[in-house]
Amino acid sequence: MADVDAVVKELSEIQDRLLELPRDAFAEIYQLHSRRDELRAQAAEFALDRDAGRSTEELLRELAALRTRLAEIERQQVNLVVQAGGGGARSGSSHGVVLNRRIADAQGMGRVQSRIGVIKGVLIDRAVEVPD
Repeated sequence: MADVDAVVKELSEIQDRLLELPRDAFAEIYQLHSRRDELRAQAAEFALDRDAGRSTEELLRELAALRTRLAEIERQQVNLVVQAGGGGARSGSSHGVVLNRRIADAQGMGRVQSRIGVIKGVLIDRAVEVPD
């Protein structure tokens, strides 16, 4: 298994490269997404190993903090119904979808969601009831 610093560095490089690529570079984007998924799986293994020695209470506190962070990110996003004038999805709402994706990416929403999943998995493995 690679070391944590190497995984983080490569994930960062992949993210930078994805931001630089034109939208029609489908093959390269696919390859980078595939590699990113592999690296995220490795990172999840590191997180599981690290979490094994942490107390349940500590994990529950982190879970609560991450859920708060996720709610903050969601509040920053564009309300698509309001943007579309309340009449449902219109062509203008596609811009809101793109903007929301960029907000989510910039704020690390995927990382937060992944970390929440890891913590929930550890808690479930410990037979701890995970709060909503």
